[in-house]
Amino acid sequence: MRPLLPTGSVTRKPDFADHRRILEHIPPGELELSIYDSWDESVVDDLQGLPIVTAHAEKTIGATLSGDRPALDQFAMNCRIAGTLGAETLVFHLWELPDGDRYLDRNLEHLPVLLDTAEEHGLALAVETVPCTVGTPIDNVRRACERDSRCRVTVDTEFLALHGQLDQAHELGDRIGHVHVKDFDPAVWGTRPRRYLLPGEGVLDLDGFLERLPYDGTLTLELSAVGDDGSVDSDRLESAVAWLRRLGT
Repeated sequence: MRPLLPTGSVTRKPDFADHRRILEHIPPGELELSIYDSWDESVVDDLQGLPIVTAHAEKTIGATLSGDRPALDQFAMNCRIAGTLGAETLVFHLWELPDGDRYLDRNLEHLPVLLDTAEEHGLALAVETVPCTVGTPIDNVRRACERDSRCRVTVDTEFLALHGQLDQAHELGDRIGHVHVKDFDPAVWGTRPRRYLLPGEGVLDLDGFLERLPYDGTLTLELSAVGDDGSVDSDRLESAVAWLRRLGT
């Protein structure tokens, strides 16, 4: 697989979302860019030249798709940022709280336009298996792929484990366009502040999962190394880099 480190490991909403933190703290290696709603297209000037392979759209866009004011302009700007910086895939939350997937049909109505916009900027759109309010991640992303065959899936190990669906991920086959890896522990899930578990810190057999998955493309190890005061935990960051390095050999 092609291992990526997320720029979100050194940034965090709302207080530490300044894109310049990426330049200050991110270690060498290929990246997944985390885009925030506080950004505009001027961030491209500073981030140009970074080895960005995938990007993650602002997560709250998905929450607007079930309402009367879908944030399609914001999505288009996210695509322009990602495409200009060289990303090939855009990870996207097609549904998000507060509605979650309660009105998924409304969200799905926007999917062809979202895919058109992504394609205009050279991006494959990969809908993530995020937590659900009424349905399940696997069923929801299948519906998205059935709605438009151009849609791809970002498999998230933690979220699928939360729904008891990790063992079904392989059924997505060639619809898989990206993977997010993080461990899962039901005793930790839902605690605040949000904790991202590195492989070995939870209960999942992630090595076994990846061996069984019919996919050999890009993979991001999701983590946060940002402290409450904005400091960066260099040891945690290095642990993530070491795991990715092992995966890439």
